[in-house]
Amino acid sequence: MGGRWIVLLCLLAAAPGVAATPAAGRAVPFLDLIPAYEKAGKYRVLRNRTGNEAGLTVGGKPMRGLNCPAPSRIGFLLEGVFERMEIEVGVLQRGGGRGVTVRVLGDGRVLASTPPLFVGQQPVRLDFTLRNVVLLELVAEGPRGSRVVWGNGSLWGAKDRDLSLFRVAQERFSPRAYPSKFRRRVNQAIERLILSLLARQRKDGAWDQHGRAGNRDGMTALVLLALLKGGVKADAPAITRGFAYLKNRPFKRTYNVSILLMALEAKYFPGGADEKDAHKKRPRLAKRVISAGDREWMQEAADWLVAQQGAGYGQSRQRKFYPVWRYPSGGYDLSNTQYALFGLAAANRCAIPTGRVWLPALRFLLTVQERHGPKVRVSRYVRSGRYLQRRVEDAEARGFTYTMTGKAYGSMTTAGICSLILCQQALRRNAIFKSSLSKRTRTAIRDGLAWLEEYYDVNENVLRGKTWWTYYLFNLERTGVLLNQRYLGTRDWYREGAEALLPDVTRLADLDQTFALLFLKRATVPALTDPLR
Repeated sequence: MGGRWIVLLCLLAAAPGVAATPAAGRAVPFLDLIPAYEKAGKYRVLRNRTGNEAGLTVGGKPMRGLNCPAPSRIGFLLEGVFERMEIEVGVLQRGGGRGVTVRVLGDGRVLASTPPLFVGQQPVRLDFTLRNVVLLELVAEGPRGSRVVWGNGSLWGAKDRDLSLFRVAQERFSPRAYPSKFRRRVNQAIERLILSLLARQRKDGAWDQHGRAGNRDGMTALVLLALLKGGVKADAPAITRGFAYLKNRPFKRTYNVSILLMALEAKYFPGGADEKDAHKKRPRLAKRVISAGDREWMQEAADWLVAQQGAGYGQSRQRKFYPVWRYPSGGYDLSNTQYALFGLAAANRCAIPTGRVWLPALRFLLTVQERHGPKVRVSRYVRSGRYLQRRVEDAEARGFTYTMTGKAYGSMTTAGICSLILCQQALRRNAIFKSSLSKRTRTAIRDGLAWLEEYYDVNENVLRGKTWWTYYLFNLERTGVLLNQRYLGTRDWYREGAEALLPDVTRLADLDQTFALLFLKRATVPALTDPLR
């Protein structure tokens, strides 16, 4: 990822613990922070200088900091790693008779404020707590033409957070966004998971689930997908034997065929969250790099999935009322539907046609989301030029259930969000995707995210405990990467999810290990366009 797309907040000094007073430990200088965004109208924010290149002096006191116009709002992403901050603020230039009022906001809450300030006054020192604050905003309100200086500031870190390297990569999920110690732990866990899964392969090339035959075809496809995404080469003996086993197996279950399509794509295109322009590059390369045999295999698998949409619901007319996927025995379930859509999306990226499955599926999915939920506010960070901007809007927290009845919970709500995004992306340039349906889809995605924010947890499958916990994390990864969002609200879902997995990752059962590996590798390809635009 090019550096011009990354917003870096780089702290050059590390604070080993919380400082009771400024003298009690090394502080992080305020000027080491690069703003995530600046809202200053047509006027510029200057650093350590006035407009005529002179140094900053407020009320006769030298200042090192930012020279900002009023009104203005400067934002910094802090990721909740700081405990406390001190900073001085004063007026350098006044544009009218009124004074200038300043406020410090933390995630929208007022942390500190001043009465009206005027030229000639000594700077006012603000001292406030930053515990768990993700977004810090410095706000100046006053007559146009006024200039405010924020400077001589320091921040102190929380005891349990690593401040030696603090930076945010928002446009893509670059591993460089995280401290090196954390990255090493993740990479070590990935290596252990790969070795563990390779050791469990049968002589015929297949993998059993929990040591039993069970759904051997689906488990084999899932492990192949995880290994390829994890970095195992496509010509490795284990991969070759695994695909050789699956080549002789009939198409029977939605899960199996869907994951097979994803694994075949990963055989040629193993990239995930860090890959740029996968939706544009892969279709152009697919016809050249995918072998004729694998291309035919993918087309047969895609055709089988298309034929299964609504299968088992009687005649063709009745199938139109249920344009979704099943095992194919049993009733409708959202998990099968999600897998089918991911498999068909993988086929599309490999230039394999998938027919007209997307619009009927989308319309049905919109009907099975909860109708009502708590009124909440949902937030996200979006790129605006060089900077990041936090956008907040009203929403209704509405989740998804496994079947058409029951209560919403984590793994199914993430599955519903992903399914909506996949349909939206497949239809984005289609004339049948009317603006009214597009708005309904965006609202449904937003409300699903609001549900995740409202009930956020990475230590269990939300509202279902430890049942299918790793599957929930796998779906959480799909959701975050499809949206190209590092944060759900103010929570770093990948960092927190990885920290929950890492302590016991090798003790997980084989199926859970595949989901953990896919999560840690951030295996999903981001959506081509912003689903919430």
